[in-house]
Amino acid sequence: MARPTQAIINLQHLRDNYQLAKGNSKLAYAVVKANAYGHGLVPVAQALSAADGFAVACIEEAIQLRESGITQAILVLGGGIDRSEWEAALKHDLEMVLHHSHQLATLTTDSRFGQLKLWLKIDTGMNRLGFRTAEAEETFKQCRQAGLNIKAIMTHFACADDLEKSKTKDQFDAFKRIYEQQLLHWPDLTLSSNNSAAVLSSENVNDHISRPGIMLYGSSPYISQSTTDRHFRSALKPVMTLKSKIVSTHWVNPGEGVGYGETQIVSQPTRVGIVAIGYGDGYPRSAPTGTPVWCNGQRLTVLGRVSMDMLCVDITDNSEGELANIEVGSEVELWGENINANEIADLCGTISYELFCQLTPRVKRVYINQ
Repeated sequence: MARPTQAIINLQHLRDNYQLAKGNSKLAYAVVKANAYGHGLVPVAQALSAADGFAVACIEEAIQLRESGITQAILVLGGGIDRSEWEAALKHDLEMVLHHSHQLATLTTDSRFGQLKLWLKIDTGMNRLGFRTAEAEETFKQCRQAGLNIKAIMTHFACADDLEKSKTKDQFDAFKRIYEQQLLHWPDLTLSSNNSAAVLSSENVNDHISRPGIMLYGSSPYISQSTTDRHFRSALKPVMTLKSKIVSTHWVNPGEGVGYGETQIVSQPTRVGIVAIGYGDGYPRSAPTGTPVWCNGQRLTVLGRVSMDMLCVDITDNSEGELANIEVGSEVELWGENINANEIADLCGTISYELFCQLTPRVKRVYINQ
C-alpha cells in the first residue's frame, strides 16, 4: 500500500496564473528554478507551452529542460560559472546573465561567445549580483568593444514584496535611466525588471520582459497582511494542494501530553487523528499547535510538535463529542484549495517559497489538467 502523502499539481491553475503574470509586460519568462519551486521542473515547463521563455538558476536546470524537448528561450539567471558553462550555453542555445567582471573577462577570450544572447545585470540596491549603476556605462562599453551581444538589461528589486516601502520605484527610475542612455548604442536593447511582486502591484514599473516566479504557483509574493495583499492572494489560483490521510485515531486524557517534548498538554478529553506527513516529507517542523488543516469540509488544527513522518490533529468537537465522518482513511489537506500556503508560512515564520521548495522526493507529485 502506497504512502498516502501527495502533492496534487493543478496545471490549468498554473496556466491561468501565467496569463495574469503577463501583466503590463510584452513578454514573460516563467521562473522555474529549484524544480519549479518544488512543483516539478519538466512537467511545469511542458504545461506552459505558451510561455515566452523560462528562467532557471543554473546550467544544469537549463540543460534538463532542453533534453526534455523544451524549445523556448531559456535564461540562466546565474550565468556561467566557468568557461565550460559558457560553451554549454552555446551548444544548447541558452540565454545567459552577465553579472560580474570575471564573467566578462572569460567572454572576451573567444569570439564564439559573441553569438550568445546576454542579459547584463545591474545592481540597483539588492547588493547581491550585478554591476553597480556607476559601472554600467563602462561595462556596456567593454561589451561593445568585445563584440558581445547584449539582448537585455536587467535588475532585481530588493523590496517589491513589501507594500509599505517605496524603494522599488526609485530603483526602477535609476535603472531605466541607464537603459535609455544605452539605446543609442544598443537600439534593440530589452528592459527586464519585474518579479511577481512588481508585476502585481507596481503600476509605474513597466518593463518589456517580466520574470514572474512565486505567483505562477498561486502564492502571494508579499510579506505584509494588507488589504491589497489579500486581494492579490484571492486573484491567484493555488497550483499545489498537499494532501495525506488519517492513519490512526485515539483519545488522550486530560493532563496528558501529545507528541515529542509534550509541548501540548490537553486540558480535556481530546480525540487525536494521526496524519501521515511530517518534516521528512517537507512539512515544516516549526508549525505550531493551532496550525490549520482541512478535513471533510472542516478546518482542524495541528496538535503538538510535528514529527518526521506524522503529525497530530485535534478531531474533537467540544460541544458534540467526536467530529462527524473523520476516521481512519479521511483525507487531510495541509495547504492548497482550502488552506492558503501563505497562512501556514506566516505561522511558521517563513514564506511559501520555502514550503514548496522543501517538499522531499517521497511526496508523490500528481499532475491534473494536463
